[in-house]
Amino acid sequence: MPMDAIWWLIAAIGFLMLEAATFNLVSVWFAVGSAAALLSCLATDSLKIQAVVFIAVSAFCLVAFKPLAAKLRHTSTPTNGDRNIGRTAEVLTPVSPSATGRVHLDGVDWNARAVPGAEFQPGDTCRVAAMESTLLIVEPAMAPSHADAT
Repeated sequence: MPMDAIWWLIAAIGFLMLEAATFNLVSVWFAVGSAAALLSCLATDSLKIQAVVFIAVSAFCLVAFKPLAAKLRHTSTPTNGDRNIGRTAEVLTPVSPSATGRVHLDGVDWNARAVPGAEFQPGDTCRVAAMESTLLIVEPAMAPSHADAT
């Protein structure tokens, strides 16, 4: 086995170990580039060509697959609060799109803000259209749900 191949093998293993330690999905693409350069050792002894293969394959993988991997990795975690969407609540304090108020839902008081164009007064009934952290986004109880439109 030529010395170049040994160095590319060591590089691939090193990049994989670095990826295993960080999980940032960056060094794994360099490991793929190192593996491609290792395979290019079968075709040529030129270190320049092997380096070009390493750079080209690494750059291609980084540009092509990192956004895809980021999309696949980012999943929303459902919470118990998600069950509140679509349910009705009673307004305790004035709620508007620009002013946060309070609503009562299943024995719990929540901070709430209205969807654009809606305003609520104490005693009104509203429907939970969405949640943003611990803030309920509410809409008129008889309106079509914003959650259905998205």
